[in-house]
Amino acid sequence: MNRFAAVLVILSLLSTTTARAQQKSPPKDAPKTEEPAEKQPPAEDPSLDFDLLEPDELTGAAQVDPELQARLDRRRTMLKLHQGLGFALAAGLVTTTVIGQLQFNDSFRGGGDDRNLLGLHRGFAVGTSVVFASVGLLGLLAPKPLEKEEFQWDTITFHKIFMSIATAGMLAQVILGIMATDRFGRLSETDLATAHQIVGYTTLGAVSAGVFTLFF
Repeated sequence: MNRFAAVLVILSLLSTTTARAQQKSPPKDAPKTEEPAEKQPPAEDPSLDFDLLEPDELTGAAQVDPELQARLDRRRTMLKLHQGLGFALAAGLVTTTVIGQLQFNDSFRGGGDDRNLLGLHRGFAVGTSVVFASVGLLGLLAPKPLEKEEFQWDTITFHKIFMSIATAGMLAQVILGIMATDRFGRLSETDLATAHQIVGYTTLGAVSAGVFTLFF
């Protein structure tokens, strides 16, 4: 009986311990408690989402000003003509320079001095001068609706510098050419013709550099 009683006491203690353990551990099927989510920032008040301009002002600003558009179109057309005539100017200057060099060789380098190319050279010089003036006027008179705020060294700036040098060269060529022709047969004719030749090559180089700067 004592052994039987001891066994009962042990079983009773085991059952009590198991019951307490089950009470402390959560059941397997019990839903897990979720951790509190981070606080989300409060939604912005829709009344704060607005534009500084009224709807009709926004519509008007989005549309292009007709006068501004007309000036832009006119500038684009004039600059296209400026570019096209610029190529014609370069070709004309090359032709004028070649003819002038041939005439220079005939007149001052033992070529016979028959001056048969002088009229042709003069005709190309006059035509090239007219084209040069037209190119310059198209570039100067083209509308500038969008002015640059700050000076910067860009291709347009270098183009203007080279074409300014070419303008001075063209004026000097005309003066030297007229003076050399008027001094026909005198000693100063050779000096004036040589100066005319040097200025001619300088002008051709400046125009060529001005044209090439537009491609970089």
